[in-house]
Amino acid sequence: MYEAFYQFKAKPFALLPDSSFLYPGSEHQAAYSLLEYGILSQAPFMVLTGDPGMGKTSLLQKLIAEHGSKHKIGLVTNARYDIEQLLPWILLSLGLSAKRLDPIEAYHIFSEFLSQESKRFRRVILIVDEAQSLGAELLEELRLLSNMNDGKALKLQIILSGQPDLHTLLQRIDMTQFAQRIVVDYHLKPLSEDDTANCIRHRIRVAGGQPSLFTNKACALVHRLSRGNPRLINQVSDIALTYGYAEQARIITSKLVAQAALDRSKGGILPLAAKEELVGLAAAPEDPAELDDPIPSPEPTAVPTESAEGYPVSSPEEDYMRTMVLKEEGRLKEAVELFHAATRDKSMWFKAYSQVGLCYVKMKEHHAAIQAFRTALEDPTAMQQDLLDVLYVLGRSLESVGRVGQALDVYYRISHAIPTFRDVANRLRELQQTAKQSSHKGNSATERHSWFSSVVDNVQRFLIGNQK
Repeated sequence: MYEAFYQFKAKPFALLPDSSFLYPGSEHQAAYSLLEYGILSQAPFMVLTGDPGMGKTSLLQKLIAEHGSKHKIGLVTNARYDIEQLLPWILLSLGLSAKRLDPIEAYHIFSEFLSQESKRFRRVILIVDEAQSLGAELLEELRLLSNMNDGKALKLQIILSGQPDLHTLLQRIDMTQFAQRIVVDYHLKPLSEDDTANCIRHRIRVAGGQPSLFTNKACALVHRLSRGNPRLINQVSDIALTYGYAEQARIITSKLVAQAALDRSKGGILPLAAKEELVGLAAAPEDPAELDDPIPSPEPTAVPTESAEGYPVSSPEEDYMRTMVLKEEGRLKEAVELFHAATRDKSMWFKAYSQVGLCYVKMKEHHAAIQAFRTALEDPTAMQQDLLDVLYVLGRSLESVGRVGQALDVYYRISHAIPTFRDVANRLRELQQTAKQSSHKGNSATERHSWFSSVVDNVQRFLIGNQK
């Protein structure tokens, strides 16, 4: 309705979970970083809780989008949980079976699937949403499923996401044995007033609009009405834009927000706070000074001070999360700079340099991408699956610049570790044919015995060592 008037490419305040609109504030960054840490550190159980509307599902969608290529992820949601139906729901979420199976057959299928994925160096991550509906008996069933992990390799990780009742359940004395297996536990809190304003402006910017569309007072009123709940922030902001469009208002003021919220709250269902001030605000004349109040930067992680290198003073994890947003928005040059900033922490080395390489690939600067991937591969702490992913994109980059011999080296080593990895077998056949048709004059020998060959040899020794 109002998208064209405000020049939006999409609705900025849609209620459906959408990770591309997720506001990367401190609360959600901390939650996501902990979940990602849990995946990388092979935590058997992780727990994410928060009131309804706090953005838990959007966070999980982001996690699936960023880690779904490395691991097999199943999302169990809106299930009618009982002791006989839990495992069939799990099989359905992983695409294994849509039939009603007896418990023994279902267990066998699940066990075999875990073993097959483990042989491919992939873990299975099971996400159970709305997990407050689980009782002690079903949690015990999940704990027993986690016993499929042996002492050598973790095959199954489980993420429980739910409302505060889940947190209360897990604190019971009879849940002590389960709670001891939880490595990551985070409760999402409401947004502050500043974060609410930043969230509104972030979503408007992602939708293609002007971040200054809402005044500071309008954002402050949205915060009071919503108590910092992201879903309620979206509801109030959306109805305010509808009223703004009806009045052809180019700026959304606190008066407009009050008028919209007052009418919306008359039904008595929407749980808004501070309703008592709406009547007076809606009837009061517009305050000209409100339009002159300067709008701060919408970037939530913008910090006024800078380091000696010129980077914002923030943690490497915050640099990384903020920069993933820039990358998704196509602001690749800015992303490259901030990914470099994240490498100040050696624990971020592999992830950040890998992302630098992917940015350069999107920019079609393949020589720079090769250098970034080479640097990432120097990290001895990287996980095997992550190494193979980077080796693969490195091989594709080498192909792009005509380094056939080096690309063959990469694919040979990937094939030796996992013969069925992606389309490596096809790439080997194609490049072998290309190599036969080429004279290999000039720098062929140099190409095979360059710095690159030694780097890949180091990676290969690491892969072989992990297979023993």
